[in-house]
Amino acid sequence: MADQAAGPGAAGAAGAGAANNAPAAGTGSQIAIKVAFELDTMDGLRKVIFGLEMDTKGTDKIWTIHFQLQERTTNTPATTPFINVVTLDVTLDDEALHPAASAAAKNGLTPPQASHALGAAADDAKNSTTPEDDPDHVDTEDAKVTVANTLAAK
Repeated sequence: MADQAAGPGAAGAAGAGAANNAPAAGTGSQIAIKVAFELDTMDGLRKVIFGLEMDTKGTDKIWTIHFQLQERTTNTPATTPFINVVTLDVTLDDEALHPAASAAAKNGLTPPQASHALGAAADDAKNSTTPEDDPDHVDTEDAKVTVANTLAAK
């Protein structure tokens, strides 16, 4: 699965379509769609990998966002490695977001969605890793809501 880099307001698709139709062990569900988008800030210091997965269980569709934030302190040289800051798996309980998830999986993230993922969603996800007494701390569940709201960004 090849990744494409994208600047703010742009998204690159990293594979699309049916990744694996084999039932997940012991769950009776099937992965119907699995895609990932790699988003990079223009300064090269932050990277978000925004994955979307749709599983089916009977006639139910279960959408999950796999959100990973990586950062580095310098982009010189360009080979400076990114460090994983936080990974969040977000199940989309709000079915109103399912059409947006489907559209993003098919067409890629829109510029506002990519901007939200690199901005507000990444900031909240990062701040969910700070101590609770830190004034910037964000509860993990609140960070997951911000990540899910990436799909609602317009």
